[in-house]
Amino acid sequence: MNCPKCYGAIVYPEGLNGEKICTQCGLVIDETPAIKSFTKWAPEWHSNWNEQDSETLKDWLTTLRVVSCQLNLPNYPYREEAAYTIRTQNRLLFKSQKLSKNKRATVAALMHLVLKEYDKMRSIKGIAKDLSLDSALVMKHAWILNKTLKTEHEHLKIQRKTAVDYLRENATKMSVNKELFLNAESTLLETKGSGGNPIGLAAGALYHVCKKKTNISKEKIGEVFGISARTVYSNEVKIRKLMANKKRTKSTPVIICQINNALTI
Repeated sequence: MNCPKCYGAIVYPEGLNGEKICTQCGLVIDETPAIKSFTKWAPEWHSNWNEQDSETLKDWLTTLRVVSCQLNLPNYPYREEAAYTIRTQNRLLFKSQKLSKNKRATVAALMHLVLKEYDKMRSIKGIAKDLSLDSALVMKHAWILNKTLKTEHEHLKIQRKTAVDYLRENATKMSVNKELFLNAESTLLETKGSGGNPIGLAAGALYHVCKKKTNISKEKIGEVFGISARTVYSNEVKIRKLMANKKRTKSTPVIICQINNALTI
């Protein structure tokens, strides 16, 4: 079946209420309701449109439907969690130029965060590949959401993980000895407050302490942390410069003191 709006060749046959939905533009092709086997329990479908919804909100929900279909995710609870967040945080999403400029990337990032909260980890790289999106862009939007998005929903509690949290979570998946792990953690604590993506910083710190003492490559670290080898390298360079600046800052007072003593003498 072809979509009459965008002429897409693929039509998703099991929509919210049994309707047929185009996976490319989200157009509802057939609104014939499906027979429901459960009559006593009916969840609140936040992805449904109503008369009060604005065109902007409908556009976001359409994007969400398309993305969830292309990722082959069940409607409940993952899509509905994301739809609830879009509804409750619409002011934040709609007013942010970075988030609203590319809705698909933002929705993809949101789905990554939702799945993570349900312990259904799906990497940003994998999601971006399935949606034909730039993984760096999706990661950037995920970082913005993770930093600014606040919700009171009892299920969706997007955590503000630190670089140390990501280091502890991912380093255990690799054959890293305790000394190197502690050095990487100490490096992150010394460079705390420098800004940046916490996942990238964690991977960069680990590569910083591993590259001279082990054969663990930046490609391997990037694979475990779900980021590119280039991102691992760029964060390692950033951490290396920060550590060098801190050493210079610490040595400056000593030099000044030595100069003052020499002048006194």
